[in-house]
Amino acid sequence: MNKEAKIIFTDLDNTLLDKNYSFEKAKEGLKKIKSKNIPLIICTSKTRAEIEFYRKKLKNKHPFISENGGAIFIPKKYFKQKFKYTKKIKDYYVIELGQSYERLIKNIKNIKSKTKTKIISFNELSIDDLMNDSGLNKKQAKLSKKREYDEPFKLLGSKKQKKETLSLIKKSGLNYTKGGRYYHILGNNNKGKAVKILKRIYEKETNKKIKTISLGDSLNDFQMLKATDKAFLMQKPDKTFAKIKNIKHIQGIGPQGWNNTIQDLLWEFNKEKAEQIYQESLKIIKKLQLKNGAILASYPKGRYPYIYPRDHAICTLALIDSGFFTKAKKALEFSMEIQNSNGSYPQRASKEGKDRSYKPIQLDNTALILYAFALYVKSTNDKKFLKRYNKKIKKSVDYIQSQLNRKYLFFTPNSIHEFPPYEEGLEIWANATCYAALKELEEIGIKNKINLKKLKTSIIKHFWNGEYFIKNIRLKESSSIAKEIDPSAYSLAEFGILKDHNEKIEKTVKEIEKKLWHKKLGGICRYEKHIGRNNGGYGPWPHFTLMICRHFIRIGNRKKAEEYLTWILKIAENNKLPEHIATKKDFEKWVKDYRKAGILRKDREIMIDNIRKTEHYKKGIAYSVLPLAWPHAEFIRTWLLFKEKFVR
Repeated sequence: MNKEAKIIFTDLDNTLLDKNYSFEKAKEGLKKIKSKNIPLIICTSKTRAEIEFYRKKLKNKHPFISENGGAIFIPKKYFKQKFKYTKKIKDYYVIELGQSYERLIKNIKNIKSKTKTKIISFNELSIDDLMNDSGLNKKQAKLSKKREYDEPFKLLGSKKQKKETLSLIKKSGLNYTKGGRYYHILGNNNKGKAVKILKRIYEKETNKKIKTISLGDSLNDFQMLKATDKAFLMQKPDKTFAKIKNIKHIQGIGPQGWNNTIQDLLWEFNKEKAEQIYQESLKIIKKLQLKNGAILASYPKGRYPYIYPRDHAICTLALIDSGFFTKAKKALEFSMEIQNSNGSYPQRASKEGKDRSYKPIQLDNTALILYAFALYVKSTNDKKFLKRYNKKIKKSVDYIQSQLNRKYLFFTPNSIHEFPPYEEGLEIWANATCYAALKELEEIGIKNKINLKKLKTSIIKHFWNGEYFIKNIRLKESSSIAKEIDPSAYSLAEFGILKDHNEKIEKTVKEIEKKLWHKKLGGICRYEKHIGRNNGGYGPWPHFTLMICRHFIRIGNRKKAEEYLTWILKIAENNKLPEHIATKKDFEKWVKDYRKAGILRKDREIMIDNIRKTEHYKKGIAYSVLPLAWPHAEFIRTWLLFKEKFVR
């Protein structure tokens, strides 16, 4: 045999189907299976008539296994190679493994006469009774009564009586199994035997080694699960699992868990590459962290050999998320040492912790350090650390509170945009980070005078323009707004003011994608092109792309999240991420415009020379600042969230 092929065997009830007999939540997984031409074999306790009903809905034309392995039904002309079968009927070759239905009914009636346990079998139930008992609709109930190899039944009585009754079934030469709702009396057949037979037929037909996969939720799936190369036990509607050992348990009820499992198994996204970038990102953050705890924005000989508290705080969050608490603690210790006398933090600091700011105070710097501090304490329960810096934290809280405006919003002289027209004012990112910091600090026992509920209401009210969240409101010198869309508007979900499923957040993200996804290079840009803040040329930024990627992870849109991550993998250079990229044309336009205006600083001239020497530039793309700490921190946080959400 050469190569390898896959076959998937699946149960229906509480596996591919939910309690309402719907497979809606499994549609993406079903599409994936179909796109890869993998046979999906239904293997269930249901009758042939029931399975045909669902096969039609699923547009499934593959063989199937009915009534707990009672028979294998193979569509005529499906296989070219010959195989042994029991009989032919109109549409199928049938391999019978079970006893006739007549014998089963005869035996169950005989057992009834020998036991005090009340036995209620399908054979005795009217269609209405069956509908009431099972939740099936009339059509489905009628189909479930068309039994050929298996009889479902219920037992009413004491544990001892039930045990005696089941023992009588064994003594009669028959077997029983337990499904989700009913016991089943059957012959010497089970799902596992049928799976093995069908696997051999496929191997003969394809001349390939067949890798089998199975998904089920009940004890009657045990033999099927045991017979396959990979097996998965689904979570029941009550969130419990059948008592089956050594089978991988899947979180996610029925078709939701089924869908997640299939997506994982047939994953086309290059998770190995993503894991490499994750490991490289950790190395870069650790390498950029100095002995005093400071985390440089880029390598010492790079464009940013300084500590920018915003970047430093986000790197600290990445260390917390990845479990490197000692390094996170060291980073926070450095943060505490560079605090200004009024409780704020400088816009930039030297490696030694000296203030090297060249712009006004950035309110979000203070908020992000407080936020990271609170998350560290919550993650480690390090009460000594909390006590040690309690006064400094309270001083920073007082500073933030002093910036509260009459609109019950925080005023900031400068924020994440780093672009004068947007820096000063009531700005969305700074308000979101302040809210998150104060909320998290409250949870570790540090109180503040801000009414967080009122703050949240004010943020949502003033920054919503009816279509999406805007970035900035100017009130100090005149009443105006900056209505252009910006990825930082997602901060309302990133920092917990609104949920990702909120309609306003979803509309905002759609607007961000519409206006800021780079049509040629892909990725999310920091601004719209006409804004003019295009250092290094207009183009996408990995850290903003990763920020929006987290939205799709949180709402469970794996396909979209993978598209974003695939872009990151594509632009990574030796697993390193740049500050941003641009086309050669846009890069040179920026150089020309800035040089003509006489505003090219010496450090930018060095950056320009370095960019022009790269292989990327020869291929038409300008990479700025490779690597930069911030996007690597965002990748760590995003990849960990992705794995937590989707990888089982």
